[in-house]
Amino acid sequence: MKIIGTLGLLILLLFPCNEASAQPRRTLLDAGASGKVEAVPQGRGEALRLVRGNRTLWEARDQRFAAFRNGAAIPLGNGGQAIGITGWTGGAYCCWTLHLFRRTPQGVAHVASLPLGKREPDVIRLAVPGGPAVQVADAAFDFWEAPASLATDLHPTVPFRWTGQALEPDVAAMRRPIAAALGTACIEMAAPADMPPPERRVATYPDTEAAIADLGGREWSRGPGATGPHPGVEAARLATCLIYSGQAAEARRLLRTVWPEGVPGLAETERQITARLACSPFVAAVRAANPNGAPYVGGRCTPNSPAQTALYALNWR
Repeated sequence: MKIIGTLGLLILLLFPCNEASAQPRRTLLDAGASGKVEAVPQGRGEALRLVRGNRTLWEARDQRFAAFRNGAAIPLGNGGQAIGITGWTGGAYCCWTLHLFRRTPQGVAHVASLPLGKREPDVIRLAVPGGPAVQVADAAFDFWEAPASLATDLHPTVPFRWTGQALEPDVAAMRRPIAAALGTACIEMAAPADMPPPERRVATYPDTEAAIADLGGREWSRGPGATGPHPGVEAARLATCLIYSGQAAEARRLLRTVWPEGVPGLAETERQITARLACSPFVAAVRAANPNGAPYVGGRCTPNSPAQTALYALNWR
């Protein structure tokens, strides 16, 4: 995850520094004269290069690269297909990126790099029943209330569409009714085989009032005896999904209505949502999905700012 630079200081690397550099050059996609994608040792990690002839057309760097789903074709929708290669930063809890490539009449082309956050590729599900061929939970909202390990991920979801030329956020599909945003519109991408699918694990509400009533009845104190996740985290999850559904004004109403008077965290939650969204790779799509002047969507990206981790000081864990 790129939005919190200090996170790297809190994560223990799994491999010695010289291990990645000892990896040999590997060809992960070979289309002959049309091009190939290679993982090349570089420094303490690897470079992933799309090469055609003697030209490098595209490059990315990470600790380690691997073929996604053993090179199986990934449906993009509208008849499009791609081959995926994952990059991994090398952290104990973080982070993966899915790079997508297509074979075209002009040669192999890079069509997208999708940040997966701390979701392991082995348990990723890019499509959900009845949904688009590709959707991504925005990793900018991972590690919501703590820097590592058990921290909650809010996973506001971005659907994508294949244009025939590019894979891009589908702004029209992002605009969803409130009931969808408070339902299963935003669910985890990770779907381990030993757990129910995400759409059966997420709490759903028919409307904002039902969500406010449920969360308002929970224990907001973090004093002795407090159990379970802080209800402010669930409120933030619902709020971010509303924002990503073009319902930012309703997100603000939910937060400011449900938060009990005198309980800290509302200002920090609103500040952190704004800061994280401003540095999200999908901020342009979220702004396009909302009306002009919508709350939370007009922030300016300042990486590593205190606003990015405002909730950490509350020690909700």
